[in-house]
Parts: sequence; C-alpha cells; structure tokens
Amino acid sequence: MISGPRSSCRHLARVVAVIAALAVMAPVAAVRADSVSDQQQEVQRITDELDNIANQIGQLDEDYGAAQDQKAALDADIVVLQGKVDQQSAQLTELEGQLSTIAVDRFMSGGSTELSPLFSTAEGYSDAQQREELAGVAVAAGTIDADQLQSLYDDLKAEQVQLDDKVAQAAQLVQYLDTKRVQAEQLESSYQTKLADAQSRLGDLVEQEQERRLAEQIAAAEQKQRQLDASNGGGNTGGGNTGGDAGVSPGRGGGDAGGGGGSGSPNPSPSPNPTPPPTPNPIPTPPPPSSKSGIAINAAQGQLGVPYRFAAESPGVAFDCSGLTKYAWGRAGVSLPHQSRAQFGSTPHVPKDQAQPGDLIFYYAPIGHVGLYVGGGAMIHAPRTGDVVKISNVNWSKVVGVSRPG
Repeated sequence: MISGPRSSCRHLARVVAVIAALAVMAPVAAVRADSVSDQQQEVQRITDELDNIANQIGQLDEDYGAAQDQKAALDADIVVLQGKVDQQSAQLTELEGQLSTIAVDRFMSGGSTELSPLFSTAEGYSDAQQREELAGVAVAAGTIDADQLQSLYDDLKAEQVQLDDKVAQAAQLVQYLDTKRVQAEQLESSYQTKLADAQSRLGDLVEQEQERRLAEQIAAAEQKQRQLDASNGGGNTGGGNTGGDAGVSPGRGGGDAGGGGGSGSPNPSPSPNPTPPPTPNPIPTPPPPSSKSGIAINAAQGQLGVPYRFAAESPGVAFDCSGLTKYAWGRAGVSLPHQSRAQFGSTPHVPKDQAQPGDLIFYYAPIGHVGLYVGGGAMIHAPRTGDVVKISNVNWSKVVGVSRPG
C-alpha cells in the first residue's frame, strides 16, 4: 500500500511530538542533576563545618586539660605553703609569748633590763611595734640574736608572699577554666544543632560522607604502608604490631583513623596485620612493655560505648581522649596527667614500629589526641563530640608519637 500525504503527515506529527517531549525532558534532567550536585555540595559544606567545630572543641579540651593540671599543681603548692606559714606563725607566736614572760620576769626580779613601754601601753601598739619591742627585750636579755629573730620574720614574710601569689594564680585559672568550659559548651551545642538540622534535611548523607572520608583516610594510610613495605624489601619489621589484640574484639565501634573524628556507626574491623611506618629519627631504647598494660586495656575496654564529653573523666558516664587514657592507666596504678601533650611529655617514647599493646598513640602537631593501643593495628579512644569510646584502626601515617606508661 502506498502511503499518501495523510500518512506522511501523521508520521511527521509523531516525530515532532517525540522531539517536543525530549525538549521538555532535557531541562528536567538538567534540573535534577543540578539538584543532586547542590545536595552534594551542601553535604560537603556541613561535614566541613562539623569537622571544624569538632577540631575547635578538641583544642579547647587540650587547653582545658593543661589548665586543670596546672591548677592541681598550684593547689598542692598552696597546701604546702599554707602549712609552712601556719607553722612559722605558730613558732613566732610562741616565741613572742616567751619573750613577754622573760621581760616580765626581769622586771619583777629587779633585773637590769628596763621594761619596755609596751607593757604599760600594749593596747596602743600595732603588731609590728609589739614585735619590735619584744625583739629589743629578747636581745637585751641575751636570749636570742637579733639576726636570728629577723630571719624568722623574713622567712615568714617570703612564704606568705609566695602563698598569696599562688592563690592569685589559682583564682585566675579558675576563671580561665570557666571561660573555656562555656566556650566548649557553646561549640558542642552548635555541633549538635547543625548535625540534627543536617539529619532532618539530608537524612544519613552527612554520616555517609563522614564514613567516606574515614574510609579514604584508611585507604591512603594502607597505600602508603604498602609503598613503605615495598621500598624496604617487603616483610613486616613492626615488632609489636603483628601481635594479637589482647583479648579485644576490633569489630566493635567505629572511629576516625586520624584520631579526631568519625561517625557513630560501626567501623570495619582493622586489617589483620597493619604495620606502621618505621620511625625515621632514632629514639633511645624504650623500656620493655609494662606488665600492667593488660589492666589498662581491660579498664578502657570496660568503657566502650561511653559518650565523649569535654574535659570528662567519669567512668560509665563520659570521657575525653586523655581522660580515658588517664583513667585506664590509673586503674593499673600509673598516674598520668589529663592532657595528651603532657602524657606524651611525661612517658618514655617508643618508635612507631615497636608499638605494643598498652602504649599510647598520639596524633596531630601540636599533639591534640591520644588513644590506647590494643594490638592488631587498633586502638581504643574517645574520638570527639557526638561520638563514644570505641575501637578504631590506627592511621599510622598521622601518628606523631608513641609512648609507653608503666
């Protein structure tokens, strides 16, 4: 059958209709693509904001911990100085009483020493004047050397000046700590508000982005490790890092391999035998692993799932990073300061390739995070605001130091 003009017209109409439909759909597809792109940018922006806030809180936490330790040292100094001042004051009070007795005895016995006007008009004399008069009586009576008496007064005055100075410093630190705590509370509130808003608008996209960044960090660390292994001729030279996990199940919890972040969702188990890169600069021979490390690890394990909280060291309630390691090693009878930098500075350093369970793993420069190594390339730590005590892979490429308490 031969198509006529009418058939050709119908065919042309269909073609025009298809073209028109495509023309309408193209802008819609473009709009959808733009919408997805905008959403991705929003997720990136919010994740960056959350990371920035968390880093600020972490720095405040470090500053707060340092101030807490300084305040504790000042309080201890104040107790000692107050004891000295009280003791010296008591000695001088006793001495002044003895001098009064000597002076009265001399007067009553008709001794040659003249009685000071103090004893007739004592109420009109200041404490300083009374001391001066009594000193004159003591010297005249030959019972004490004037230099000795003056030395007692000078010592008391010097101790009192030190005590007043320490008390003033402690008061300033209290104000400083209050200010830092308020700042941290404001930042934590901002973090939780932004996170809740993002979850209501974007669902789990922000959490997924945090997990993606974490996986990216881990992959980069593993790639760098493979390159280092290849350049060293292969093989594992990491003395303690091929060991077991000291009874810890690395599959629990998530975490930031960089030591400062991560989401609350479970994180993948650490790779079987990840080894840190060798330390380029030689470190003095470290002490052997402490026999108490198992106690510290078990103590930290018992706090898995406990929330992170600024400046906290409350078992079963909340911890910050250094509060957790301080608590864990405290249970083993080893005292640590409540600040990661101070912990690193007060414990023997260990090459990264010799890390053993129980060692402390430090991140950032300046140091701003610490975790407790449990073996198998994993550590227990309290990562950040909004997170909990958990087991995470160690990102050896970001580790700035390892130390060994005990």
